[in-house]
Amino acid sequence: MSTYSSTTDKTVDMTAVRQLVDRAVRAAVPAAQMTTRKIRPESDYGFPEPRPLAGLQAALSVARLAQDQAYTFAKGLRGEGSSWDEIADLLEIEWSEDYVRRERAFESVAGPVSKNGYDRYVFFTCGGPRGCGESITDRGPYNGYPSDNEDGHAEGCRRLAAEVEAYRREQDEAERRDQVMDEAFPLVTDIFGKETVQRVRYVQSHGGRYLGWSTSETLAVALVLRDDEQLAAVGYASHQEAMRRIVSGMSTPPRDPAGWLATVRAAATGLRD
Repeated sequence: MSTYSSTTDKTVDMTAVRQLVDRAVRAAVPAAQMTTRKIRPESDYGFPEPRPLAGLQAALSVARLAQDQAYTFAKGLRGEGSSWDEIADLLEIEWSEDYVRRERAFESVAGPVSKNGYDRYVFFTCGGPRGCGESITDRGPYNGYPSDNEDGHAEGCRRLAAEVEAYRREQDEAERRDQVMDEAFPLVTDIFGKETVQRVRYVQSHGGRYLGWSTSETLAVALVLRDDEQLAAVGYASHQEAMRRIVSGMSTPPRDPAGWLATVRAAATGLRD
């Protein structure tokens, strides 16, 4: 989960933004494409506004320029040390089966592939507390090791070393969790438990998307993932209440519901309680 706030955080004055956008759109519309809107048909008072087509075209142009400016700032964040996953969060890129979010973030910021067919690149200065100050060519988050994706770091760059170490820890953690899942899955012996494992894995691999499962099925997945927001959406305020609902619908309820849940969680996520 990202530690960044939404782009609509309170630090952004949306009233000021709306006023600036309105002025920018009006400034982009030729005088001949402006009209006067009267408050009432019989009124002598009115105020100028763009004609609909001209206003739409101007607004789209302003939006495109604002998006380009956002991508420029994203490059700055990359230079300060933000990952492409974090930038994807800030750009509010939705999960999709058609792309990897961090790769889509890079591709958006880098822009289209050149007409000569060259790969995309993002250029930045290695900054931040550990930065080496060198000019970096970033080819995107397509390979594992950061050093495989970036050229230009000074020898011994502390930022690059930290990113490589973080990647190695991430891989070690993934291997550990895979081992836990392999060990725990045979311990899930009931059909509902096994189905819950598969549903949890589906949600994890589909950007947190739940399907149209029954209430008990949804509750089981939410409990495994400790997804209190989903529990509340289904109408359950506590884990205990949700667990009682699940157990009441099982043909052979477990003697130890908490132990059952812990085993299913380990089998589905590789996390032990």
